[in-house]
Amino acid sequence: MGNIYSVTVNNRANHSAYFMVFQDDPTSWAPNAMSLAWFSKYSNPSPTARIKFEWTLDTGFSWAETGELQAGIQFTASELFDASNGQNKITLDYNKAYQFIEPSKGPDPARFYLRESPNIPINSQASVGVTMAGKTVYAVQARPNQNLTFSTTPKYYIAYGSYEEGDVIDVGSINNPQELSYPTGVYSLTTTLNVDNTWDPPVTLAEANTQRLRLLSR
Repeated sequence: MGNIYSVTVNNRANHSAYFMVFQDDPTSWAPNAMSLAWFSKYSNPSPTARIKFEWTLDTGFSWAETGELQAGIQFTASELFDASNGQNKITLDYNKAYQFIEPSKGPDPARFYLRESPNIPINSQASVGVTMAGKTVYAVQARPNQNLTFSTTPKYYIAYGSYEEGDVIDVGSINNPQELSYPTGVYSLTTTLNVDNTWDPPVTLAEANTQRLRLLSR
């Protein structure tokens, strides 16, 4: 396990909904890959309401029987494979059921390799995913004889709305997402969703604590 990243969100919105953290670069993995609602928590707004998300960069793979992969459906992993032990290469096979087989070390320890065997049905009803911190980040329809390679270069975003964890999402239709950019050496950010649905620029934990003490001293 590496560094633990986090974001704390102050909820000052004018209605209750889900805060959702997602990543927005699915085609870095496969041309037809889609983003998922990576983390999601329901929140009721108030002057003191806060939500916190935490994660690591531990990467792996997942698969699920989704039917046709498209925005609006749920991806609920049937099997997860943790590649953080150095076994960064795996094969998805089909033998009356889908399964991961043959974990091994890939040629580049900084990349993650997923092979889809010739046994995968042409009109496969399964999708494969890449995970981070044990939750699926991106997914793509499973197809025979595909070789997928993924590099960990995450770009994080947060949004507020009707997004439950595991939802396949169309990132272009998400209303007013806020990018979470972590400077080098910074792993904790804080932001606020305001009553007019604008976001305060994310600040570091040290800056957030200074602001909090300033408010308490008034």
